[in-house]
Amino acid sequence: MNMMKFRLLIFLMAAVFTTSSATQHPNLFLTSAGVKEIKKSLGKYPAFDKSVNELRKIADNAINSEIIVPIPKDGGGGYTHEKHKNNYYEMNACGILYQLTGKKEYAVFVQKMLLKYAELYPTLGQHPAVRSDTPGRLFWQALNEAVWLVHTANAYDCVYNFISETDRKHIEKNLFYPVAEFISNGNEANYAVFNKMHNHGTWATSAVGMIGYVMGDKNLIDMALYGSKKDGKSGFIRQLDVLFSPDGYFTEGPYYQRYAIWPFMTFAQVIQNQQPELKIFSYRDGILNKAIHTMLQSTYNDEIVYLNDALYKTYKTQEIISAVNIAFKNNPSDVMLLDIARRQDAFFVSDAGLATAKALKNNKSKPFEFKSTVVRDGQDGNEGGIAFLRNNNSLLTFKATSHGLSHGHYDKLSLSYFDNGNQIIPDYGAARFLNIEPKNGGNYTKENYTWAMQTIAHNTVTIDEQSHFDAKIKVSSNYHSDIQYSDISNNKIQIVSGIDTNAYKGVKMQRTSAMIENSMFEFPIIVDIFKVQSDKPKMIDFPFYYRGQMISTNYESHKQVSELKPLGTQNGYQHLWLEAEGRTTKPVTCFTWVNGNRFYSINTLTNFDTELMFTRSGANDPNNNLRSETAFMLRQPNTANHTFVSVVEPHGLYDLTKEVTVGFRSSVSNLVLLADTEDFTAIQISHINGKSFLLITTNKDFNNNTTRTITLSGKTITFTGNYYYSEIN
Repeated sequence: MNMMKFRLLIFLMAAVFTTSSATQHPNLFLTSAGVKEIKKSLGKYPAFDKSVNELRKIADNAINSEIIVPIPKDGGGGYTHEKHKNNYYEMNACGILYQLTGKKEYAVFVQKMLLKYAELYPTLGQHPAVRSDTPGRLFWQALNEAVWLVHTANAYDCVYNFISETDRKHIEKNLFYPVAEFISNGNEANYAVFNKMHNHGTWATSAVGMIGYVMGDKNLIDMALYGSKKDGKSGFIRQLDVLFSPDGYFTEGPYYQRYAIWPFMTFAQVIQNQQPELKIFSYRDGILNKAIHTMLQSTYNDEIVYLNDALYKTYKTQEIISAVNIAFKNNPSDVMLLDIARRQDAFFVSDAGLATAKALKNNKSKPFEFKSTVVRDGQDGNEGGIAFLRNNNSLLTFKATSHGLSHGHYDKLSLSYFDNGNQIIPDYGAARFLNIEPKNGGNYTKENYTWAMQTIAHNTVTIDEQSHFDAKIKVSSNYHSDIQYSDISNNKIQIVSGIDTNAYKGVKMQRTSAMIENSMFEFPIIVDIFKVQSDKPKMIDFPFYYRGQMISTNYESHKQVSELKPLGTQNGYQHLWLEAEGRTTKPVTCFTWVNGNRFYSINTLTNFDTELMFTRSGANDPNNNLRSETAFMLRQPNTANHTFVSVVEPHGLYDLTKEVTVGFRSSVSNLVLLADTEDFTAIQISHINGKSFLLITTNKDFNNNTTRTITLSGKTITFTGNYYYSEIN
């Protein structure tokens, strides 16, 4: 007997001893009581009805179409991949509609589909599209197998009592136990993922746990909750401890928080229905509710901000819709979530979805407060963090986190900036074409590693053309940046300061960024101070990636008009076209561009050595996998210690409809570095109206209760805290 058959026998033996404990059905996302209430409520809540009808369309189309369960062949986006994905969506829809209508055709469809899968699955080996370290059988990666099982488990739960006991035993023996076994222990890699602290592990444990609950298999349930060894050192509960910070920040970043929140919340709802004594939604001081709020705070204009591996997603995706509904059902006092549900205008067809729709119809909603927040990273909250500074329709993100597991990027102390509904200074995110099969099977392209993950692709400093930590994840994963202080208590000035001493050997990087609302300026401005201290001279590159159209510079820039060359040969530099370069004798360099109906200027301190460049991504990209992103880049050669001081100013109006253009020049008349010592950095920013303001930031001994003294131009200034901000008469 080979090992695979032996392990499967153990699974089946466990089932024999636990079948009698099987619960009533349905009892995953839908409950028997919930089904009755939904039936009574149909026609009363239009948005919920719309969601039911969308499922009905899927189910009706399914029962009127041929059931096809193809032999797996294609990667993401290919026919067989998409067919198996559609199959689980159709089974899920038909299962739910069977419960809501009693129409046997829906249940028959699920039964026949499951029987076909029970014939196919035992014959499958490793998926032929080998593009993953953890290949699946139905899909190119085992992750998709787990997603398939989550949806299919719900379908099976909904039609469980319809299917005969003989067919159930056949389906469970030949399909569900083998799938659960494959996901949790099909090979060494799958075993590792099942017990890993990672979103793939969350999907795996949730899938095995859900089918375990449907089949009444305590062995599978306990494995899912507490890990393969059932010792609590891995499994779903341990993931709640490790993957979220105490503030609910998911270590892989906002985009993957969006993805992981789906299995986290849905499986939690299943646990609540099946084992309410675990009080899963109260676990770790309500960590799941915190995770929902942190997820929502990580958005701008509905869109999830780009950090680490990220693509375009909004909080209107199905995973966040279901998560918001589940969060509200289990914490109905959190009425701000109803405002998000109203904006989503769709519901998870379940007990949770109906509870949310009813409360929204009864006007219990309260506007969701998108606010400035600083959240910690790391399971104990001691691995840096991320700041979201907001003022009206502006958002500045400040990243000083840990690496972010396999989806992290090598960019310490980077920022991105949004204003007036647009991305102004963006983060690149991921190089991937999700589920577009011709683009590397829908997987990440190689440029994700040669460009998007590299430091130069981000709005932070790169030294000697080497990425942070030499782009080695085993090194980067051992370290994190730190947020030394922050203050978001007053819209007049919101400020955050972070430090990293590990990205480069012998180099300390300190960045302090502030969003300042001052009557001198039309809109809130960004003041950015990036201090680099090295034990030997280095070349420092500092890009500001910008979206929009270049308008002007206050220096002569020589643009390449007939031939472009890459800026470098490796670490992302090989993907940057050098479009223009120049120098200036002016102490303050100004670059202006337009985005939407507003102008933006970067005023930054420069000296005789500063090289000024404009770059564009796309070099050495034969398959056109990169977006064309432009950057204004500062290069400071042969320097050991340098402080970049910049002001990002939104200004003016560009109205093509009315043909009105006003305020296209920056209002900053001067920018002066008054002091830059081990203790303090002090800058003065002057407006064209003759007024100025002073900003002093501390560089060490961070304590908000410490009283400090600095002398500038013969004048002594005393202040308490980590910064000083004042207008100058």
